[in-house]
Amino acid sequence: MSFYILTDAACDLTNEVTGEFKDFGIIPMNYSIDGKEYSYLPTDGEGIRSFYDAMRSEAVPTTTQVSLYASQKAMLDLVKQGHDVLYMAFSSGLSGTYQTAEMARNMVLESEPGAKIQVVDTLCASAGEGLLVYYALKKRDSGATLEETANWVIQNRQRLVHWFTVSDLVYLKRGGRVSATSAYLGNMLKIKPVMHVNYEGKLIPVEKVQGRKRSIKRLAECTAESFDRSEKDQLILIGHSDCQEDAEYLKELIEKENLPIRKVQLVPIGCIIGAHSGPGTLAIFSLGTSRDVVKK
Repeated sequence: MSFYILTDAACDLTNEVTGEFKDFGIIPMNYSIDGKEYSYLPTDGEGIRSFYDAMRSEAVPTTTQVSLYASQKAMLDLVKQGHDVLYMAFSSGLSGTYQTAEMARNMVLESEPGAKIQVVDTLCASAGEGLLVYYALKKRDSGATLEETANWVIQNRQRLVHWFTVSDLVYLKRGGRVSATSAYLGNMLKIKPVMHVNYEGKLIPVEKVQGRKRSIKRLAECTAESFDRSEKDQLILIGHSDCQEDAEYLKELIEKENLPIRKVQLVPIGCIIGAHSGPGTLAIFSLGTSRDVVKK
C-alpha cells in the first residue's frame, strides 16, 4: 500500500520537477509585504519577479512558519481519505516548522489513533529540501514502504549538499547574518559570500570571494568537489532569485565538470526563502559524499 508525501512551501519545488508524481502535496506558507499577507506555494515563476522587484525597491517582507492548524488540517484530511503520511519538513536549523509538524502529528493521532504518520526533519532548505523530497518520491514509487522511505531520508539527508551565494549583502544584514559594517564594506569591495547548509541544517558562510562571476565559479567548483560520483544519473537543481542569466551561466559551468548527471534543472527560489536572502541569490543542490566544507 502506497502513502502520501507531504512537505511545505520552503521546498521551492515546481510542477516541472514534480509533475510525474501522484499522492504528493505542499502546504502553503505565508509572507507579508507592505502590510499585506500572502499565501505562497512554489510555482513555475509567476508573481515571483514582482516580489523581488518590491525588495529591490526597499520593501522588507517577513515570513511565518507553517502554522499548527495548517499542519494538523493537512494531515487529518489525508488520514480521513485513507492515506498514510510522510511529512518532510523544512530544516529545524532554520525554522520551527518541523517541531510544529510533530505537534500536529500527535494531535491527529489523539483523534485518529489508527493513523500512520511520520514526520522527518530534512535538515535542508529551498530546492535542497525539494531535491530530497524528489528522491523520496522516486524511492516510494519504486516500491519502498513508508518506513523504508523515511529511513532512507534520515540516512541520506546529510548527503544533500547546498551551495549558495548572494548578490547584495544588505539582505543578509537584515536577517542578522552579517553586521551593517560588513555589509557596507562587502558591497563596496564587491565581496560575495559562498555559503552552505551544515550538518545542523543551518546556513553558514564558508568563504568570501571578490566579484559575482568568481562566486558563481566557486559554486560550480564546490559542487564538483563534494559531488558523489558513485550516484549515476543525478538530478541537479539550480535555484535563483530572479537572476536567470547567472543561473544559466552556473548551469554551463557545472555541465563542463563531466559529472555523472542526468539533468541540470533551473527553479525559482520562492518568496519564503527569498525574503531572507534577497534578489540575486543563486544556489545549487546535489547529492554529495558529505556536507564537510570544501577546502580552498
